[in-house]
Amino acid sequence: MKETRAVVLGLFVLVLVAIAYASWHRPPREWKHIKGYRVEIEKSDGGTKRHVSFSVPIGLIARITSLAPIADLGTDFKNGFDSGDLTARDILDAASASAPGKPGLITRGGNKIEVTADGTTIDIVIKDDWGKSVQVRVPRALVESLSDKKRISPKDILKKLDEMGPGDIVVVRDHDNEVTITAEAR
Repeated sequence: MKETRAVVLGLFVLVLVAIAYASWHRPPREWKHIKGYRVEIEKSDGGTKRHVSFSVPIGLIARITSLAPIADLGTDFKNGFDSGDLTARDILDAASASAPGKPGLITRGGNKIEVTADGTTIDIVIKDDWGKSVQVRVPRALVESLSDKKRISPKDILKKLDEMGPGDIVVVRDHDNEVTITAEAR
């Protein structure tokens, strides 16, 4: 039991040191629009609401991605989605069919996916019959790389996320519970 506590405490200290190091060393000048991401978690439990939030500096994310052994991303991405497969090509086609105020629709099983193209970003909203919803804003280049149209490096993904600017990136709602990841402005 003491060994487990020591390992957990050691990892916690290591994470704190990494965050301090990333905060101390400014991110490169290439990150012009965002300074990091704020993660907020709200959970309702028996009438009480719990809230946890923390920020992750973009410099830390950039350092971690530089250590990753992945040179580039690109594949014919498929994900099982109830009664059928959802591909990145389906998302791109729905984005092309969307118009301002009228998203492109994809229906799989009891889930409805609304896709809206907004310049170089794609907004995806997934809703099910039970009141759960997921809203994701991603760079179009990332979805294209997953459709095997082209390849993209992790550094290029970070640049595209920076170009999207501040705002909500991911919002997950399940009745009264919510998780939000927001890009923070410089």
